[in-house]
Amino acid sequence: MEISMNLNVSAEYLFQRLLDTLLYDIKQETGRELTVAELSDLSYATKLDHQTKAQLKVIKLIPDRSYHLQIETDHYMKKEAYELTPLAKDQVKVDYREESLVKKQTSKLQIKIFSPLAEWIRRHNFMKLLKEIEVGY
Repeated sequence: MEISMNLNVSAEYLFQRLLDTLLYDIKQETGRELTVAELSDLSYATKLDHQTKAQLKVIKLIPDRSYHLQIETDHYMKKEAYELTPLAKDQVKVDYREESLVKKQTSKLQIKIFSPLAEWIRRHNFMKLLKEIEVGY
């Protein structure tokens, strides 16, 4: 899935909002309060829900420009990439890319059946989130 969108916020503001969720999750799972500078190559165990454990790894982090992460569970591995391109002082272009690799055969069948609807929902919710961040600016 790929999404490209222009927002009326600064790249710095959007980058920080995107990382707020990660920093909060790290604090909840590890008890550590980290700064953005400490996130490069960070890997830690987390829970996606009550049953699903995952390993999350920050792959690439360039402050106010780029943020890539990898989420791995027993069933799949997902890579997410956020690329921010400042267009003006308070305007940024967001390029989001998501790739998934399914590990188990039963999961592959489920993905094949539910993928179109699930992708539409994820796309819709992500664009809604970006718009809410823009409104909060």
